[in-house]
Amino acid sequence: MDAERRVVALLLPYSTALGASGLGAAARGKAPRGAAGGVVQPEFRADSHGAGAHRSEGRPRAQPVSDSEASAIRVREGEIGVYVHVPFCERLCPYCDFAVSVQREIPHQAYVERVAAELKARAGEFEGYEAVTLYVGGGTPSLLSGEALGALFEAVRGVVSVHEGAEVTLEANPNQLTAANLAAWKELGVERLSVGCQSFQDAQLKALRRNHSAAQAIEGVERALEVMERVSIDLMFGVPGQTMGSWEADLAVMQRLVEERGLDHVSAYNLTVEPGTAFWIRRKRGSLSLPDEDTSANFLERLVERTAEVGLWRYEVSNFAVPGGESRHNSGYWLRRPYVGVGVGAHSLRVAADGRSWRRANAKKYAEYMEQAEPGAPKSEEALSARESFGEHLFLGARSRLGLDLSGLFERYAGVLSRAEEARVGEAVEGLEALGLLERLDGDRVIWRPTLRGLDLGDTVAERLYLAATPDDI
Repeated sequence: MDAERRVVALLLPYSTALGASGLGAAARGKAPRGAAGGVVQPEFRADSHGAGAHRSEGRPRAQPVSDSEASAIRVREGEIGVYVHVPFCERLCPYCDFAVSVQREIPHQAYVERVAAELKARAGEFEGYEAVTLYVGGGTPSLLSGEALGALFEAVRGVVSVHEGAEVTLEANPNQLTAANLAAWKELGVERLSVGCQSFQDAQLKALRRNHSAAQAIEGVERALEVMERVSIDLMFGVPGQTMGSWEADLAVMQRLVEERGLDHVSAYNLTVEPGTAFWIRRKRGSLSLPDEDTSANFLERLVERTAEVGLWRYEVSNFAVPGGESRHNSGYWLRRPYVGVGVGAHSLRVAADGRSWRRANAKKYAEYMEQAEPGAPKSEEALSARESFGEHLFLGARSRLGLDLSGLFERYAGVLSRAEEARVGEAVEGLEALGLLERLDGDRVIWRPTLRGLDLGDTVAERLYLAATPDDI
């Protein structure tokens, strides 16, 4: 694949929402594909979960760091992320093109047994690694019974060496945030919840066909914040019927949850109408009315302003956190840390010492995954040269403010690029700095990262860096 075509292929999944399985369940579908000595990420501390500055009584206070400090910490060798996809949903949302399965009776035991079989079949992929993150997403994994979820965690820990202080995240819908469920999940080792609120306005929730109310969303998140060490919420903008007034109301609830309840992370996505979805069909028929691009841009601008006002830094295109409260799992995708995804539609990334890497994807359809002769047999596989892998490091670094250690990358991929090619990459970086799209952080090592403007123009920055590193003849 030539460089121009690869840029297009990369931009398609990465330009949409992180946190909702599309590029692959493992990468949470819209996340990027590290072992990478030379990339950086938030510090992994076994004794700290990076919670935000909690104001409600009884909630722990984090030791916050500045965004410069958070973005200038090196990733460690031997780390891996593990993603488990649970495809079941109570209903199919009209914007969803993820690997999901709507069934009258959820086959809890059968699915967990199949995932356990896949884990055992792929045990060799975990050798020499320690999982510093475990993310159970979907679909709606909170639909699994407590017994099934417990068996799922047991299956993972039976094959994978999981760090004692690993970040363990479970995705949940607001209507499942009961006191009993929260207590059970915490007992299983879940320390972080990602809650699919999408909105705190009943009209917007109805337009999105969500099966919870605004009151359930607010009360559920508040309940979760009393039990869990860390909680993230998902919001959407650019949805049918949304106005600046209704968006401001959503942001006001978000602000209160951060300031009064200790919410430490917000993911906010501009609605993307994907081919084949119910919204896609309605738009083709002319029956779907969405805010125009200028209005959606105003929604994003206001989001960035309001999150900054409450102390959340924008560390990635769609993610905002109290410093120290970043999603370590999703950050691993942007930093190209190796990861293994199991379950329907899950993606994985393996990285070799010489810089080459391999991606694989599981079957996206539930029936196909369950009926395979070999549990978890890959549906597709792709090998990347060391040069292509280097280019992806640059590409992904342009879409996250966690930072790029360019000198470290040159060391990591020594011999892959000539001196002249390294100089070309350096010139591209300096050119983007001159345009105000990249900024330099000086410390023990020089870190480059997109400015806030550069983050908004991430596709342009990413393309320039990738094409500087990968000539057309690869």
